[in-house]
Amino acid sequence: MILLKIRDHLKTAGTAPVRDIALHFKISQEDATSMLEHWVKKGYAKRLPAGSLCQGGCRRCDPGTIDVYAWNH
Repeated sequence: MILLKIRDHLKTAGTAPVRDIALHFKISQEDATSMLEHWVKKGYAKRLPAGSLCQGGCRRCDPGTIDVYAWNH
């Protein structure tokens, strides 16, 4: 199930932007966000504040346009 694969991916990565998860799993950003929010509601993940940098922190993207999630446990 893709929901569990997204969980495992986020657990391994620690943090990840929605855009990267969507590309990795070949799904829309809306679907990726919905699945990440499932884990947020369960208390296992959190959405980082606006302007947070993704893992690499390369700064190629405008931080205000990136939604980054982190695994809590």
